[in-house]
Amino acid sequence: MSKKINIWILVTAAAVVVEGWALYVVGASSARWRPAMIVAEEPAARALYEAMVQAARDAETLSYRSICSGPDSGPSAYTVQLKKPNLVHVEMTNGMSTKVTTVLGDGDRVRIFWSGDRPFLKVDDFERNEPTQSNVYVDMTGSPAEVADEMARLGVAWSDLVWSPSVFFNGADEFEPHIDGIRLRGTNEASGEECDVIEVSYFKAQRTRHYWLSRKDHLPRRIKEIVRLAGHNRVIAEDWFRVEIDERISDETFAWTPPEGSDAWTPPEWEEFLLKPGTEAPDFELALAQKGVIRLSDLRGKVVWLCLWQVGSPECREQMRYLQSLHEKTKDTPLAVLGANVTDDRRIAQAFLRDEAISLPCVLDSSEEVAKLFAEGYGMKSSDGPVNFVIGRDGKIVDAWYGQDRNRAPAALQAAGVQDVDR
Repeated sequence: MSKKINIWILVTAAAVVVEGWALYVVGASSARWRPAMIVAEEPAARALYEAMVQAARDAETLSYRSICSGPDSGPSAYTVQLKKPNLVHVEMTNGMSTKVTTVLGDGDRVRIFWSGDRPFLKVDDFERNEPTQSNVYVDMTGSPAEVADEMARLGVAWSDLVWSPSVFFNGADEFEPHIDGIRLRGTNEASGEECDVIEVSYFKAQRTRHYWLSRKDHLPRRIKEIVRLAGHNRVIAEDWFRVEIDERISDETFAWTPPEGSDAWTPPEWEEFLLKPGTEAPDFELALAQKGVIRLSDLRGKVVWLCLWQVGSPECREQMRYLQSLHEKTKDTPLAVLGANVTDDRRIAQAFLRDEAISLPCVLDSSEEVAKLFAEGYGMKSSDGPVNFVIGRDGKIVDAWYGQDRNRAPAALQAAGVQDVDR
């Protein structure tokens, strides 16, 4: 199978390179965000988007090949096979490598294995990687809609999938509730097919996607995603080939048997790298969105809930709204609530704070020094999702975790001596 995939890469690589420049400049946007990038709703464009979602929802099986790449990431080639109600088979190679990553999902479990040594992943460090590099596979809980997210979390691909299988299984992806608007961008050819091109704006244009939707079946033949971060745009393009709908796919395609001679390996969670309870929290002096600076050491004697967040994460947005309500209830108590955004364009982050009426002290600083502070000093392997640190009155970590946890947070605050926080 790896040879077939590599031959396919050779055949399609030339076409991708030729179309590359056009792909990245269609709907070109400046490096810096501006309000005019927010897309207004057009009913005809919305109808095309809904037709894509409906086509995915109606299909019993869907298979396609795609190449994902971007200016800052190498190409990754995928063969994707999806079957309702809950079956996934993905094979992926990076660049011209012959090593194949295979991902299987059966509704309850996600399995990942490699044709050779596994790559160095986002969740790795050198100490952990060496003894678990060879003859291992991953067997974890997860739904078919979460397959792409798990691949991205582990970092198995150079360029991640843009179109999530969750659209096929759930009829939507996690960003759909945050669409600003959809507009038409004309017609264009992709993968030899006539396509309607639409532009979809999310999170006040913090994220934009262009879809080339085939007039034959309404499914994508190309997707370009722009995520506007501080100082640069992250661009990923995904080209689809050999799209097949409702063709028979045997259940054996999705069957799982552990590779002979291999052992199960459980990847570490990002949380394992965060500062441990009892560790001194590194001090900082950083600029606030509300003007002025804040020093962590100036908050000694108070319990601090520090939350790192980003605009393009639905979970972060919800967490910041919750923390604002907590800040309003507890601002005259020994609890200090502090936010920090180290990834987004400052204007995008400020617009979110303004629109949501968030007044809690919030650091907005995307400099390399601050990124290094939280990556190395606080142990953040990823900025995806809210990252929480409860710091005691003595300046030491009480608890640290990713995501939202309405039970864990009150327990950490109570351990730090703060009572009567809503559960």
